[in-house]
Amino acid sequence: MSNSRGRRGPAGYNWRMFAGSGRSLSFLPLRDLLRERAAMGVFCELPSAESVEIAGIAGWDFLVIDCEHAPIPAAMLPHLVRAGAAAGIPTIVRVPSNEPAAIQHALDSGASGVQIPQIASLQDAEKAVAAARFHPAGMRGFNPFVRAADFSARPVAEFLERANRDVLLVLQIESAAGVAAIDWIVQLRGIDVLFVGPYDLSQSLGIPGETADPRVFEAGQRIVEKAAEKGIPVGCFTNSEEDAHRWLEIGVRYLCYSVDTVLLLRAMRAGLERLKTGPSQ
Repeated sequence: MSNSRGRRGPAGYNWRMFAGSGRSLSFLPLRDLLRERAAMGVFCELPSAESVEIAGIAGWDFLVIDCEHAPIPAAMLPHLVRAGAAAGIPTIVRVPSNEPAAIQHALDSGASGVQIPQIASLQDAEKAVAAARFHPAGMRGFNPFVRAADFSARPVAEFLERANRDVLLVLQIESAAGVAAIDWIVQLRGIDVLFVGPYDLSQSLGIPGETADPRVFEAGQRIVEKAAEKGIPVGCFTNSEEDAHRWLEIGVRYLCYSVDTVLLLRAMRAGLERLKTGPSQ
């Protein structure tokens, strides 16, 4: 029997009242926070939604999903991005390479941004911007049926405008050639963060692994100074609390401290050590 007032469920809900009331998937921009203060992030190496959620619960400002070095398959990426949205933490995807297909896949998954490795020239930077921005700022592959566009529920014009406005584009400068090209790279529009990759940079400078060497900090300082002239924030990775404070003093505003695997290892070792030594007096 039909009910003109709408079908009611066992708890008295009017189902017709809610039918068709669409919702948008969460998109968590990071750009505004970077204007206000330094943001603290952590790398995700584990192909685990729980790791992403824990980072959000712990209070990190953002998380970098590492698809360059970590064993994170393409099919896993949307699940990690979704976990970030559920935990209220923006997810930035470090793609494997500066290739349009990899950048497009990360952004179509609904990530808050992409981090592009091995930017060593103006041409590299131009290629990254073109792949990450829609017309007129670039030529990102356009599909209005993906998760980033709410599977077509979001109006096309709104999707395009929000993507170009809010998606964070981070370019990694991690070689002597990249540092040498910084005067030209900062002239390019569409870059949100320039990121110092200290491990590859140390190798390029002939001191592999010596990430606390003054030459690495001098290169980072040059990037910060040149980026500041154009109002571009600079980021960096470090696995040392002491070095983290040094980078912040230099002017870094997008700080990536350590990775989930390292933090888990440290916590496990510390917990075991406390058990072995007994309660503190």
